[in-house]
Amino acid sequence: MRNSVLVRTLTAAALGLGLLIPGTAAATAAPAPTAAVSIVGLPIAPPLKPGVESKTWKVADYIKAWETFHGRPMTADERANLARGCIGVTVVNLERADVGNPPLGLSFGTFGKAREVQAALNEIIKSRPSAAQYAAAVRAHPLLSKLENVQRALPRDLDTGELTAAIFSKRFYSKQHPDWTDEFAAKMYRPNARGQVDMNSYRYAARPGYVNFDYGWYDENTKNWWHANHAEPGMKVFQSTFDYYSRDLLDFDRQVFTVAFAKKV
Repeated sequence: MRNSVLVRTLTAAALGLGLLIPGTAAATAAPAPTAAVSIVGLPIAPPLKPGVESKTWKVADYIKAWETFHGRPMTADERANLARGCIGVTVVNLERADVGNPPLGLSFGTFGKAREVQAALNEIIKSRPSAAQYAAAVRAHPLLSKLENVQRALPRDLDTGELTAAIFSKRFYSKQHPDWTDEFAAKMYRPNARGQVDMNSYRYAARPGYVNFDYGWYDENTKNWWHANHAEPGMKVFQSTFDYYSRDLLDFDRQVFTVAFAKKV
């Protein structure tokens, strides 16, 4: 069993993995993946300092920080998912083997509405309900009962005690079918009277000549957003403020905030 001195040493090494000096390698060797140490109560990285809008991470440094935070190595499948780019960052943080792409059924037009739904779902699952009990609680809830896809959002192969409702954002282009007129596309992916956005017709299509989407994972511990430039090779991970992640870009004309169940850390 490691003594407390060694644990503190590993913790210090983990916090030195590019967290204090952006874009540089740590002078202290990282713990081996099989010896990852979970730092309870600390975020995956320190929050951005006031006035700093975004920080760029090497993928290797992000993986090391992620492994330390989760207390385990990132699997080969997770590394392959992460290499997909911004969508991969969200997938590996969901930590669910049952999803290939992040589920979009509980998407909303504002971050505030997503937060309301997230809080309501976490209140229900804190008692570790069965699937039937979860469904009954949703039907009886004044907010959740009025939304689509809430019951189907619950993973079938995970105990509710393993779950937490999390938030990610997706930015994309509204004209998802080439035969849509501009007028028709202008009406698509708008929030309804309950603030929910119907993503059923979404097809991952890009505005011609531009990037097709950008996912951002909301970090509850730092209030920052994790995203990426593109898939490997040449992938970079970004830790950003809300305003920087959501800044105007020609690639996108829509942004949704989606609630999905993730495994607890």
